[in-house]
Amino acid sequence: MPLTDNQKALQKRIYQRTKVDEPIEPTDERYVPIYENLTNDPIEELKTTIDLLEVESIQFFSGFRGSGKTTQLFRLRQNLEDEGYFVIYANALEYVNPATELGITELLIAIAGAFSDALEEKLGKDIVKESYWTRLWHYLNKTNVDVTEFGVSGIGSAFNMKAILKSTPSFRQKLQDSIRDRIDELKNNVDKFIEDGVKLIQSRTSKDIKIVFIFDQLEQIRGSLSDEENVLKSVEQIFTLNTHLLKLNYLNTIYTVPPWLRFVMTSENIVTLRGIKQWENDEKRTKCGEGNNIFRQIIEKRFEPDGIETFFGKGKEKENKLNKFVDSCGGSLRQLLRLINISLLRIKDAPFSDELIDGAISELENSFTITIEDAFWLDKIAKSRAESLLNTNTENVNKLTRLIDTHLVLYFRNGKDWYDIHPLTRKKVAEIIKQNPKKE
Repeated sequence: MPLTDNQKALQKRIYQRTKVDEPIEPTDERYVPIYENLTNDPIEELKTTIDLLEVESIQFFSGFRGSGKTTQLFRLRQNLEDEGYFVIYANALEYVNPATELGITELLIAIAGAFSDALEEKLGKDIVKESYWTRLWHYLNKTNVDVTEFGVSGIGSAFNMKAILKSTPSFRQKLQDSIRDRIDELKNNVDKFIEDGVKLIQSRTSKDIKIVFIFDQLEQIRGSLSDEENVLKSVEQIFTLNTHLLKLNYLNTIYTVPPWLRFVMTSENIVTLRGIKQWENDEKRTKCGEGNNIFRQIIEKRFEPDGIETFFGKGKEKENKLNKFVDSCGGSLRQLLRLINISLLRIKDAPFSDELIDGAISELENSFTITIEDAFWLDKIAKSRAESLLNTNTENVNKLTRLIDTHLVLYFRNGKDWYDIHPLTRKKVAEIIKQNPKKE
């Protein structure tokens, strides 16, 4: 029978509760504890460093796409605020263009601007009397950087620099050219603004308040297919050569960075969010009950009891259908939600049929694009359970980044780091190798 009106209303509600790219707060009813009970909880590691250093620190946090990184940062924010910290959170993508090369000049400006905007949001614009954008306008005037051609002709239009910084390459290039030899001067300008912001926070709270600044989504900078290499090189240069410029006085600062940086930024500790382990690192890939149970809880929380019964049925039928979704997601929350979204869009009558679920799984499987070259690398990863990175030159790191970003390669920890390939790709990889024996 076609879906009833009540079932359609339930379908709509659940679909909206299973958005693929929606980070959620730990107070959200859909939230499922994932890392809290692990011995190496990455969020607890970040927090412990802040607790130990108290006044000032810099940390780097990473996670592959769909790992729930922002949701975990929201958990960190709540934990810190519960203990009396003053936490400022900002989304880097509101200030930098993820598809273009990133320079240290624009990044410093973006950091200060983001801190300024977030501070205004927390304390109120009437309290933060001068934004960083206004201060930047004064600074550029003193350094004879003419920005009038970009529509910034006075203090009143200074706020336009946020949008221009992100959307206008010629503006970014002019800043870089004009300030390249005065980067220390710009850093001092940023530091002074941060210091004034800290004093303002202390005046509104207490002089002993501990302040944390989280600059999220910076790991999304990766460029397009045509200029990916140059963009990644620019990111690598910032975090390998200019880390000292990213340290902010009087703040405990957390930057999110791309997972691949751990291969080239060996002198820094990058706290990384691994995948949710669904199988053990053994020859048979023995099922991991704890990891699979987490994904079952995620589905149950999103659907709620009435949705589970309506779309999955009861008893053994329910268990079998839940297992189909869980077994096919490859340890990725994003892939799990994607399977659910496909199924909800296609359902004509409840509950989900096996044919419908199999079709959603097949669509996800077909979405993985694997070249012959990829297949042999993936095969090595599957056999060695290591990243099989021959060297850390830009080309190899780029390829590994793409394989991880597209979930072809999965990244776990079980005492030590290990890798594997997505379960839906194993058959395809084997077929490609069989058809191209001379390429091996």
